[in-house]
Amino acid sequence: MQINFIPHKIMENNFNDIFKMYFYGIYHDIRFLSVAFLPLLFCGFIALIFSHLNYKKPVILMGGGVYKLYGIISSIYIVFIAYISITFSFAKYYYYELYNDKFNVFLFSVKNDNTSTILDIIYNDYPILKILILIISISLFCVFLNLKIIRYKNTTNSYKIYILLILNTILIFMYILALRGPFKHVALNVQNYSFSEFKVINDIMVNPIMAFSWAYKQHKEEEKLKYINKEQALLIQNQLFPCIYTSKENIFASKYNPSVFLNIMESFGLEIYHFNNETNNFLGSLKHHFEEDFIFERFLPASNGTIPTIANLLFISPFSNISTSKFQTIKLPLTPIEIYKKAGYKVIFISAGNGSWQNIKAYLKTQGVDEIIDENTLIKEYPEAKTTQNGYGIADEYLYKKVLEILQNHPQKTLIISLTISNHPPFNLDYNININFNKIPKELLKLLPFNQDKQIRILKAYTYANDEFGKFLDKFKNSNIKNQVIIAATGDHRTRDLKITRTDIKAFSLGVPFYIYIPKKMQFDVYYDKYRVGSHKDIFPTLYNLSLNKVKYLSLGGRDMLSKPLNQKLEFAINDNLWIDNNGVYIESKGFSFKDQKTLINTDKEINLNNFQKTFINYIKITTGGN
Repeated sequence: MQINFIPHKIMENNFNDIFKMYFYGIYHDIRFLSVAFLPLLFCGFIALIFSHLNYKKPVILMGGGVYKLYGIISSIYIVFIAYISITFSFAKYYYYELYNDKFNVFLFSVKNDNTSTILDIIYNDYPILKILILIISISLFCVFLNLKIIRYKNTTNSYKIYILLILNTILIFMYILALRGPFKHVALNVQNYSFSEFKVINDIMVNPIMAFSWAYKQHKEEEKLKYINKEQALLIQNQLFPCIYTSKENIFASKYNPSVFLNIMESFGLEIYHFNNETNNFLGSLKHHFEEDFIFERFLPASNGTIPTIANLLFISPFSNISTSKFQTIKLPLTPIEIYKKAGYKVIFISAGNGSWQNIKAYLKTQGVDEIIDENTLIKEYPEAKTTQNGYGIADEYLYKKVLEILQNHPQKTLIISLTISNHPPFNLDYNININFNKIPKELLKLLPFNQDKQIRILKAYTYANDEFGKFLDKFKNSNIKNQVIIAATGDHRTRDLKITRTDIKAFSLGVPFYIYIPKKMQFDVYYDKYRVGSHKDIFPTLYNLSLNKVKYLSLGGRDMLSKPLNQKLEFAINDNLWIDNNGVYIESKGFSFKDQKTLINTDKEINLNNFQKTFINYIKITTGGN
């Protein structure tokens, strides 16, 4: 595969990636084989126990029927492992030759094709006879080797029990390393198998049987998908709101062609932010920017996980696994990416995490993103970032370095979408942040885990992530491009590891802020109500009106947060778990009024629902994937 699929120029200039391809490939194979041979390991432990119980008569156990039965069963099992290993290795090669990809969910679409024709193509185009001969030869050799090992005459086991315990503890530890890897996190899984910027190198490294299992799991999830027809879609739009809109006329957009930077911040929830004060500034350098610019605090994320939020924001899809699904090669119309591309913008996606996560790199390419930068690219450019790498990515500061560099080179007609990672568990970076633990409010401590060390790590990670974004804004506002770029930021979901212990703050516990910086010269016809309720559905409609001129776009109830309300039906915010309007929060069939009009904290006082409110949630469930 290296010889036939990796261009010679890549091999010459990326020796380190080629070395890693073999190194990680061996590890991937070890992981698979460790799982495959677990049954035989258990047999070994059982034999050890019985040999100890029958210590004076070991020959009875090893010379009887159990010995022969194990020899037969283990040989059959090993032949099976050999068969699937060789078969999948060949299949991996030819599948890549045909589709330029590792095994994915498309593999299961074969059942919808003409099976006899496909089998005929396989028989005529591929060396089936040679493959079968090789499978039989290697399988027979494996059986020979297995029986040779079983029949090996060793001296009688004379180890003392504590020596046996120590040796087997070491064996178990080594086996766990083989299953999991000698890392702080489980490496090389479906979320982070990518280590090179070249897709072909990543795909060749992956063990084909593991890739098949990932694809099969995705296939089973997609079988549960349900759809609505056109009639249902029209009914929903008639009852609620249209899905197609046109942004307002904006003469400044045509005049200045501003670049736009949308920063999606990991776990930037409202709860810790709510306790921000002079003693414990959990916003760091971001604090004064929130005071100077536009900020909405009664704001909800589309979902409570990163990938469903990304799917809602960038692809306007309620199907969170769309980037890994059978739809992954379909270019979607009227997405924010397409709208900015049609307006002449270059679109760049930057993640401090791994590009293989949820197949996001490949899927964004399909949707038209011009350049994708992930942790691998950032580490190449900033080698010191390697020291901050964990199972999810690298420190945010390197992401912001790259963003600022791009904006300085492209202050016009560039859309940058970033995804930060530092505020994600396990919060194990050594953040240079001071937390006055003795003065942390008791109400906040109740939300944090019981372990004090973890409490400090969570607060440090939260503060670090905000502080780095604030430092970026400091540098940006002191640069010569401060009047040419619009910047927006929000959290992907609530802060991880915080408890939801009080039912009366359900909406508040899920909330995230929405921040916008707009150069003074572009603040045309701005209406600002910082206590206006909103959610992720409103972010891009707001950005379209600020940066583009009369563009058609798709939105599920989104509206410009900086324009006067024109349709009261759109004055709501939606999350997977609940929805809110100006009156209160609604969970299933019940509504509860807000404590006041400046917060998302609600009371126990129930709202008498009107007919529209009663039916609203049913329609919302359908439009957001509930049906």
